Amino acid sequence: MSLPKQARPGIAPGPRCSELHCLRCRGTLRVADGELTCEVCPATYPVDKGIPRFVPEDNYAKGFGYQWNRHRLTQLDSHCGLPISRDRVMSASGWTAAELRGKSLLECGSGAGRFTEVLCETGAVVTSFDISSAVHANAASNGHFPNLLLLQASIYDLPLPEESFDYLFCFGVIQHTPDVERTFKTLFRYLRPGGRFCVDVYAAPISYLHPRQLLRPLTKRVPPARLYAMVEKTAPKLLPLSLALSSVPVAGPGLARLVPVAIHRHLGLRDRQTVRDWSVLDTFDWFAPRYERPQTRRRLERWTRDLGLKQVSIHRNRGLYVVRGVK
Repeated sequence: MSLPKQARPGIAPGPRCSELHCLRCRGTLRVADGELTCEVCPATYPVDKGIPRFVPEDNYAKGFGYQWNRHRLTQLDSHCGLPISRDRVMSASGWTAAELRGKSLLECGSGAGRFTEVLCETGAVVTSFDISSAVHANAASNGHFPNLLLLQASIYDLPLPEESFDYLFCFGVIQHTPDVERTFKTLFRYLRPGGRFCVDVYAAPISYLHPRQLLRPLTKRVPPARLYAMVEKTAPKLLPLSLALSSVPVAGPGLARLVPVAIHRHLGLRDRQTVRDWSVLDTFDWFAPRYERPQTRRRLERWTRDLGLKQVSIHRNRGLYVVRGVK
């Protein structure tokens, strides 16, 4: 596979820009002097390096912005040479590239764009957003896709028309938001009736039982750059021990969990540097987020009933619950 092109999806007047609405009055936005201006009220929104921004630069997801700009390429299929992200999207959602082609799809919380790349390659018309500065990493890798619109925005306040998307996709996000129930229910405002969705979340109680929870009260308060330096130094030293423990028959997975470092033996990563990079990235991802709130199956079932969702399936995939179905 070739490395992803580095480009940014600049903003210009056109059909994709006209999809955006003012957060204050829901008026139409237009491009003027390098920013988005509401045609109804005095509100304006900056266009930061080609990406419309609807949140303050400094927010609770600062750590995510730091990690994804440091690891822009690490988890991209086109970089690691394995279809890890593609296989995860398609197996978890049950969707096919053929059915997504030409359909409107909302990706909530894109990070550096590992799943954005997969979704854009299907030919879907993708709108993707993240609250953090990770959108710039995503733009650098995926900005060459003409079917992608990238935004920096909050799940709780999106500049998008409600019930306007055919598909909704959200992986690795909702457990890291301030109010997980509100987050989950807000997402579905943007999915049209009959639209299909796939959302995942850390599973409780298994995620709460991980030893990292003993350290998180301290590590989440450490500035991202300092915490990353600590992880970058210690994770490679702990990795061989964790991998060795994971090889112990029967008890291996449980023993490996006692070592506070992320391992990815199940992914089949091929070279030592790639294994190290994934470990550093995901170990930092364990310890940096301000919020981490795993959810129970019973709670997820209640939320889907509250929303009247149909054909709902909730299944465990390692430490995650994957929820999919139809609105």
